[in-house]
Amino acid sequence: MDNNNNVPEIRFEGFTEAWEQRKVYEIADRYDNLRIPIAATLRVPGTTPYYGANGIQDYVEGFTHDGEYVLVAEDGANDLKHYPVKCVNGRIWVNNHAHVLQGKEDNCNNQFLAYSINRTDIESILVGGNRAKLNAETMMNIQLYLPNLEEQFAIGHFINMLDNLITLHQSKYEKLLDLKESMLYKLFPKEGETIPEMRFEGFSGQWQVRKLGELSDKIMKKNQGLIYEEVFTNSAEFGIISQLDFFEKEIAKSENIDGYYVVEPDDFVYNPRISTMAPYGPIKRNKLGRVGVMSPLYYVFRAHDIAIDYLEYFFQSNRWYEFMRFNGNTGARSDRFAISDDIFNEMTILLPQDTDEQKAIGEYFSNLDQLIQLSKDKVDKLKNIKSSLLDKMFV
Repeated sequence: MDNNNNVPEIRFEGFTEAWEQRKVYEIADRYDNLRIPIAATLRVPGTTPYYGANGIQDYVEGFTHDGEYVLVAEDGANDLKHYPVKCVNGRIWVNNHAHVLQGKEDNCNNQFLAYSINRTDIESILVGGNRAKLNAETMMNIQLYLPNLEEQFAIGHFINMLDNLITLHQSKYEKLLDLKESMLYKLFPKEGETIPEMRFEGFSGQWQVRKLGELSDKIMKKNQGLIYEEVFTNSAEFGIISQLDFFEKEIAKSENIDGYYVVEPDDFVYNPRISTMAPYGPIKRNKLGRVGVMSPLYYVFRAHDIAIDYLEYFFQSNRWYEFMRFNGNTGARSDRFAISDDIFNEMTILLPQDTDEQKAIGEYFSNLDQLIQLSKDKVDKLKNIKSSLLDKMFV
């Protein structure tokens, strides 16, 4: 980028003029005076989006603004590094936690204005403590670079189309996640039942009740002689991953891991650390395809006489939560779930008697996970493209 000439690295064909530096108050008007906050109990349900600092909070009757505007969080932003700035169009209702701007028709496009402000380091100009605030005067004096109105429109329209594409794929990704959650509920029997709500064609009959200890063996092999150096961790969100990847540094010292358990591919690991995503701690399968070691704080076990994929997704469901709730407790540390090995092995595992049905369930979820990952990769790729273009198409 040639900052001396105020010219971006990438431009649409036909545009050559240098960009001009202007302050927000020179190119946009502020309409905060029209904002009206309404307590949740007093809102009349309707079709108008009710905006706050972080986007739509509700839908109400009536409106405060009608047209195309740029909303910028005033206070209460959830993410200060990716500050909430959005271009909206139509009838909207805005409370007193978002500034309302509108580009002046003769020199500023609203979509371009929104992306320009969004690229500003707003976090550095916020005031206040726990509830950081963007003062109106400070916002109106933010300096931006902008080209002529025609080029602004071209850039704003292009990035907006990319945003719409991201939203489309994000929606597909979230629908796949919802589908998985629904199927985890339907393909495994409910508490006290031995037949699931939904089954694949060709399978029938009662499911069998087994104990985890009957279907697995605890792994006691220690890393004596420091044969293995990679330390694994068990994350509720990411599963079993390298400790270095998760913490971005080695937590365990190499000379202290001779007492760690050896974890081979397809071994399962129970992490007693509880979280919102794992209220009784996660049970994850080593799908890294390599051997590593885990802290003795974890319970490592190897399954047998059961389809591995089936067991993996059984633990992704909540069908084992009831057992844990009645047979363990949070112990001395509120962030860890306490349950003895012997009791843990008494956990009830419901499974189809037909191994083919076990495999069918495991294969279904495995294929669904692949679709979810592909969808997530698509969203991430589009976001990276957008980030790169924002750097190259703006001064």
